Amino acid sequence: MRRGIAIGVPGVALATAGGLLAQLRHSTHAPLPHFADLDPSGTYGQGPATTVRLTVLGDSSMTGPGLDRCEHIWMAQLAERLAWTVELRSHAKGGSRARDVLERQLPAALEDPPDLYVVAIGANDVIHATPTRSYARQLDSILVQLAGSAPVVTLGVGDLSVIPRLPRTFRPAIAHRSAMIDRTHKLVVADLDHVHRVPVGRLSDPHFRSRGHELFAADLFHPNRQGHQLWAELFQPYVERALLGHREPVIDLRPTPVRAAHA
Repeated sequence: MRRGIAIGVPGVALATAGGLLAQLRHSTHAPLPHFADLDPSGTYGQGPATTVRLTVLGDSSMTGPGLDRCEHIWMAQLAERLAWTVELRSHAKGGSRARDVLERQLPAALEDPPDLYVVAIGANDVIHATPTRSYARQLDSILVQLAGSAPVVTLGVGDLSVIPRLPRTFRPAIAHRSAMIDRTHKLVVADLDHVHRVPVGRLSDPHFRSRGHELFAADLFHPNRQGHQLWAELFQPYVERALLGHREPVIDLRPTPVRAAHA
């Protein structure tokens, strides 16, 4: 593999993947609501005449299933808070893995390069037990191609075991898989120029663990408006820094308290 990245898959993951995925399929077909993707593409902000263009790729974390309006998606909320007028375009689709982004979203995103790409991919690779070597190759290819056109902000993978809908017996394995995929993400990004990593686990996991159902939609799987608002506030400094051209990481970040969302 390019640049020598090599991450193995523990035998326990291979031995238990079939049973765990069966449990997950059962839980995701439970009598709970299912929601369609939303598209946050549009113009945001009250900034000066300067306009910045953002293009997003990824999974349902970018499409907001369970939200009432596309403007409630964290990327749209973040765009509204930036100091520029923002033209946002989304290629994201719920359920996407790294392979899907590489094959179905990347070509269109490269046709019209923006000022910044924002990529959120990996959660479905955790759930579907994508081998870490495959995920690393696919993520590397995505980020290298995007970074050849514009800077990239890419989100790491948080601990998916906090999702209320997942069976308790599934959670230790999914926590392990989440950590594996996030470590793989970190190793891939560390070797790339013009790519900025957001440490999602460090930033948001404590909130989702402590607040639980309060941050989830009625499907008990996807974040609700408050969850998306939290993400917007936590991730905004990373997007701003990338747009301003700073390459050093954001440190000692102290997010502003999350206010209750109002309909």
